[in-house]
Amino acid sequence: MREERLQSDIAVAFSQRYPKKKGQLFHVSNERNSVKQAYRAKAIGIVAGVADFLFISKKLNAALELKVPGSRHEVAKVRKQIWWGKLWESKGKKNHWRLCRTVEEALSCCEGNLQGMTLKEVEKFLNSVTTKTIKF
Repeated sequence: MREERLQSDIAVAFSQRYPKKKGQLFHVSNERNSVKQAYRAKAIGIVAGVADFLFISKKLNAALELKVPGSRHEVAKVRKQIWWGKLWESKGKKNHWRLCRTVEEALSCCEGNLQGMTLKEVEKFLNSVTTKTIKF
């Protein structure tokens, strides 16, 4: 499975399960296909490391970073995601960041159950590797 498919599955499941919460879960499009696109994105305010999905509600705001089980990721990019997650959580007690690998983990965050890996768990995992890539 590709990350794009996981994102789609989450979006569909969310809209089916919570039709009255339309617009509260949304994808942050910060992927780029070329260096030129990356420079343009940076110039208009795109920030590296921002989570894939944001969920907003009166009770909590959840930033969801998605990783397909078994997929490989550059440690440096994951560190940027951790940096942004710490920034997100520092802006209020109702802000939470999670690394989610399944539809159910992501939806649990929208319900307030906050499954998935915390910043501390991901950071500990990263600190245990000596390679430039990591497998979730």
